[in-house]
Amino acid sequence: MATDPASHATSLTAPITATRTGPWTLSVDNRRGATLTIGMEGAEGSFSPVELLQAALAGCAALSAEAQLVDKLGADASVSSTAQATYAPDTNRITHLSNTITTDMASLSAERIEKLIQAAERSVGTLCTVKRSLTHGIEATTTVHNEAVDQPAG
Repeated sequence: MATDPASHATSLTAPITATRTGPWTLSVDNRRGATLTIGMEGAEGSFSPVELLQAALAGCAALSAEAQLVDKLGADASVSSTAQATYAPDTNRITHLSNTITTDMASLSAERIEKLIQAAERSVGTLCTVKRSLTHGIEATTTVHNEAVDQPAG
């Protein structure tokens, strides 16, 4: 029996608000106390929106692979995850994101390295919400709201 994809249960995440703090600069806070600054590409002390997309993929992939890697390499395993974006200026779009997770597997046999790589890649494919969402496509909407409408006339 086929299931209707629209019938799958969904839930909203906690909202994230980017607030203007200066020319071409925004601050984003989450409810857990983390803050980051978003700015135009090249702005000192900030991440560009494209860099945040890259960071989301790199971070999600590394977190998704961590259990597999730490289980076989030890709790102190050093892991890095690097995401690269391909940008098409004519369409103002990211056309490709690639991610590489790097760790030292020298303590393992060639056969165990291959199995670990397969297990880690499988974990990323199953657990990384960012990668799964990018791969399957995301509907994104933007609404501009006039906050003055909600305020009493003066």
